[in-house]
Amino acid sequence: MEFLSVIKKTTLAMSAAAVIGLMATGSALAEMPKPKSQFLSLGTSSVGGTWFSLGGVMASLISKTYPELKVTAEITGGTVDNLKLMGNNKLELAFATSAEAYLAVHGQPPFKEKMSDFAGVIGGHGIFWHLYTLKSTGIKSIRDLKGKRVSLGAAGSIGNSIGEIVLKAHGLEMGKDWRPEYLSHGDGPGALRDGTIDAALVISSFPTAAVIDLTSAEGENVVFLNPEPEILDQLLKERPYWSKVSIPGGIYKGHPNDIPNSFGVSTILLASKKLSKEAVYAITKALLENNEELSKSHSLGPDWKKENATRGIKGVIEFHPGAEAYLKEKGLL
Repeated sequence: MEFLSVIKKTTLAMSAAAVIGLMATGSALAEMPKPKSQFLSLGTSSVGGTWFSLGGVMASLISKTYPELKVTAEITGGTVDNLKLMGNNKLELAFATSAEAYLAVHGQPPFKEKMSDFAGVIGGHGIFWHLYTLKSTGIKSIRDLKGKRVSLGAAGSIGNSIGEIVLKAHGLEMGKDWRPEYLSHGDGPGALRDGTIDAALVISSFPTAAVIDLTSAEGENVVFLNPEPEILDQLLKERPYWSKVSIPGGIYKGHPNDIPNSFGVSTILLASKKLSKEAVYAITKALLENNEELSKSHSLGPDWKKENATRGIKGVIEFHPGAEAYLKEKGLL
């Protein structure tokens, strides 16, 4: 009898432990609470840039999936501007590049001090170097830009810093050997045709609207100015968050063959650390679980899928707790 009593007690104890375990597991897998009702601003880029159109589609998708989150895509100067606006609490969400986010976190130029106001949500498409001119200018290479006027994109965009870096690597000092201009992506082609500038830089996805605009009319008269191979290799060695690519042949009229020695970085979505875990979890879920709808609405949608969710963030900057919770839940992190 004493032996049976011990067995009963042991069985009850094991049953209780099992129930507690199941309760704990159920709690761990419980659905994240819905976010509180709030208005959110998503920093994109200038009109004519890919980020602006993509941001509008994403904002609409998030708001449709979670009516509590009323997201509006905002026109900005681009990645550097977005990061600074986040630091000043002007944006809750923003696009940035993996490169600029890394530099901001580490307080490296063009940032004067370390920034810790934001964290990563998900990664998506790459954005790539397009420095272009017209044959009529006589410019055939980056070195030919000496004494010329070069648009680096809108003030605060990623092209400002990367353009200066690449031209300097070719022996051209900004303000001394060439003059910078700061035009939006959409204004570049017109200024080039008018002779207001001699070349324009766009760092955007393949294909990008501004270059489509110019090549549709000018075709093979458009000249792409990519870094010299040896110089690009050295720049990539110093900046592991850059990667070499070719401009694919056929995406721009008049250019049927691949154009080598372009390069790019990953676009990532950031969230302010002041945003709740619930809100960022919902944003992450809305974008990744509705990729089919996103893909139908924007040409870059297919790149914002679960397989790319950690690209440009993992190993570069920290994840927002809300994004991290979702990604771990789905086995993506």
